[in-house]
Amino acid sequence: TGDLEVAIAAGSTQIRVGTALYGVRELRLEG
Repeated sequence: TGDLEVAIAAGSTQIRVGTALYGVRELRLEG
């Protein structure tokens, strides 16, 4: 279960980073 938890944590981190980068792009386009 350890590997699965690590995989989930890594996926969540990638999603957070991707969402943050997407949000920054949207703000730049609007600005």
